[in-house]
Amino acid sequence: MARVTIPGYTIERELGSGGMAKVYLAIQHSLERKVALKVMSPILAADESFSKRFLREARTIAGLTHPNIVAIYEVGVTVDNLHFFAMQHLPGGDFASRMREGVSEAELRRVLGGIGRALGFAHERGFVHRDVTPANILFDPTGNPVLTDFGIARAVGGSTRITHTGVSIGTSIYMSPEQARGAEVDARSDLYSLGVLAYEALTGDVPYKGADSFAVAYAHVFEPIPRLPTERGNWQGLIDKALAKDP
Repeated sequence: MARVTIPGYTIERELGSGGMAKVYLAIQHSLERKVALKVMSPILAADESFSKRFLREARTIAGLTHPNIVAIYEVGVTVDNLHFFAMQHLPGGDFASRMREGVSEAELRRVLGGIGRALGFAHERGFVHRDVTPANILFDPTGNPVLTDFGIARAVGGSTRITHTGVSIGTSIYMSPEQARGAEVDARSDLYSLGVLAYEALTGDVPYKGADSFAVAYAHVFEPIPRLPTERGNWQGLIDKALAKDP
């Protein structure tokens, strides 16, 4: 994606990028505040139905106002057909980085509690996140955990989503057995992913591995739930419930 200009914002630097979008640190002129500005790839706009889906779903997701869900400030399309949304800037890093350094059980409980509340709020309103990973949990300046990247979130029972495809979506390490099978998912899929994250935080390793994403997906569907080390045994009940193959 070439250098972009979004009216009403001054872009300071790139924060991250992926196949679908780039995220920039920007200043919102109207309120003189820092925001994370997500600009979707122009390739997506080639799909005539994308713009309507993008605006409809982004506005719906913006309605999920919760202290543990990233706040969306503005959604729009420029005259150059760049689709963007401005959201809360979260400078405290992500949970993936914290896990690499090691997290205490108290910290894990705090993060699971916050993200669990965020998911419960979204689920009550008919949304499944579909991509709960450590990299999608960021922290605000006070250390509050915030769930981000609802880019593949889907309204339960809905027929369209921003990243509509015929294959499983989500990071294979954290995907639920339903996602691995390409089946419909509901709130339980997000809780499974949260359980994988909890296991990884407790042990420093993921519960299921494989030579490639297909092997990992197979393990999620068919391999038994692994046992935690003895010193973490008090968490086994939670892990067993979260990682149940057919909850």
